[in-house]
Amino acid sequence: MTSDTMRAMVVDAPGGPEVLVERRLPVPEPGAGQLRIQVAYAGMNPLDAMVRRERLAWLPVVYPLVPGMEHTGVVDAVGEGVDPALVGRRVLSRQGFGGYAEYSVASAAAVIFLPDGISLEVGAAYRGCTSTAWYALHGAARVREGDRVLIHSAAGAVGAMALQIARDAGARVCGLAGGPAKQAFAAGILSDPRGTVLDYLRDDWVEQARAFAGPDGFDVILDGNGGPNAARNLELIGVLGRLVYIGATAGAPAPAVPTPVLIARCFSVGGVDLRSAETKLGRVADAVINEAFLAGRWRAPLSEVVPLSAVADLHRRLEARELMGRVVIEVGGAQPRRA
Repeated sequence: MTSDTMRAMVVDAPGGPEVLVERRLPVPEPGAGQLRIQVAYAGMNPLDAMVRRERLAWLPVVYPLVPGMEHTGVVDAVGEGVDPALVGRRVLSRQGFGGYAEYSVASAAAVIFLPDGISLEVGAAYRGCTSTAWYALHGAARVREGDRVLIHSAAGAVGAMALQIARDAGARVCGLAGGPAKQAFAAGILSDPRGTVLDYLRDDWVEQARAFAGPDGFDVILDGNGGPNAARNLELIGVLGRLVYIGATAGAPAPAVPTPVLIARCFSVGGVDLRSAETKLGRVADAVINEAFLAGRWRAPLSEVVPLSAVADLHRRLEARELMGRVVIEVGGAQPRRA
């Protein structure tokens, strides 16, 4: 029997990590076309920190806000027009917030059903980052066998998945990570003797990257970091190279590239936003992603699991760039699937 109230981490006004406070809220009821999820785990998605500070102009915020865009759980109720047989199904929701609470509601048409073999814990860490990396490399960059690929923020969730996707495409992969601990983490994820991971905090990282790529430079550069290192991409991209931006976690976007530079240097610049990519192309990557994980070729960049009560400190650590991979928040924990 579901209680009338639930535990949640709530934001009442924009601000730093300290605005996340624990409260009791009414358990939401699913409306028409919706289902209710008993939340198991939530992934620490950077969008949750951005929305807390109201830095997402395209996403209006309604308070009180319960962050937690990417979360897994078990369907425990459905609204009007939704098949009751979905009750008990294990799902991933990542098109709305609400995961920092014991229950959330989502559009029944938008949830992803987790396949057997992928746990609720891993499910909160693997999908969004993998899809972003897949569309960036196969959609925008059109990565090919033999390409030399440079991946910024290789110890982040998207970067860690990009290492594996580029490696499996037959590319020679060079990752960039900040500091020895992140460098070691990313190298373990890459697990390829042909590739390497460099520490971009070293003064000579550009020279090391250039030595790895060779005189022709990189065929593909994937940058979700932005910041001061983004300008160095123009030194490292090769002729007919593809430079793809997916974000600016370093806090500043990449500098604009003048058209004469594009012409003279003969490379292209593109970008990927997962919302737009999936809307245009549909879930074309779903089968590829699930097969790779179930076969064990790719592994989720799950680095640690923390309790819901630690969310405010987790946001602080994210903004201090202390995290690696994808941290998962335990809300209700693993739950049995209906037989």
